[in-house]
Amino acid sequence: MKDQRYVWNPFRMISPKLNSEVGRIEELYQIPVSESHSPAESVLVMISKLIEVTKILSVCFVGESAVKLKECERLTQEVHHEEHLATSSLVDSSSVIGQNLFKIVVRFPSRIERIGVMFENIVTCCRIKIAEGIPFSDKALAELSGLFSLTLDILTNLRDSLIIPNKVVLQHIQSQGRKLRQQVEDARFAHWERLEAGYCSPQASSLYLGILDAFNSINQYVGNMRESLITFTDTPEKS
Repeated sequence: MKDQRYVWNPFRMISPKLNSEVGRIEELYQIPVSESHSPAESVLVMISKLIEVTKILSVCFVGESAVKLKECERLTQEVHHEEHLATSSLVDSSSVIGQNLFKIVVRFPSRIERIGVMFENIVTCCRIKIAEGIPFSDKALAELSGLFSLTLDILTNLRDSLIIPNKVVLQHIQSQGRKLRQQVEDARFAHWERLEAGYCSPQASSLYLGILDAFNSINQYVGNMRESLITFTDTPEKS
């Protein structure tokens, strides 16, 4: 009897040697953009770069480092370039991999790229905060720390789900997505209370709400990819 935890991984079907990436998984963000990457490799590299962006950004609102923000911008730009190459490669190989598989995988690079855009929005907010000297309360910084931490876990699990063929990982991502959505809403509610009490400036309010919106969008894009993997797993015909 088939183990119900097993997942049909569309990227593993495109690139059976995907396991070769496991040994260097923590260094994948350092790999430069390259036309030689398979779409599967590109997706792993893109997610890894965004995982590194999450780690860097998580300390930028406290440390306020312009150098670190520039590193985030470099990594997200690399994600943009990698997405173009990955999508082009998938389009070129659509007749080979089959229409059903193509419909699933072709959206992954663009969704990951959009997550990169959301991080760029957060970088912009952080730059404005630094340039204009806009303070965030300790409570707001603690809320952001929690959001970055959970988002880091979610992105790491998303990357793992493309290597580990197990539904448990995808189910965990779904649970984490619900938790992240609730944390964003709780932070939004707490923010309005601070604003109404006069503890938050209008300038800080605009930036903070923009950051929360970005986290919501990141969560939605990850959720869409998770649903695509589940849909592919539950589809009888895989080609």
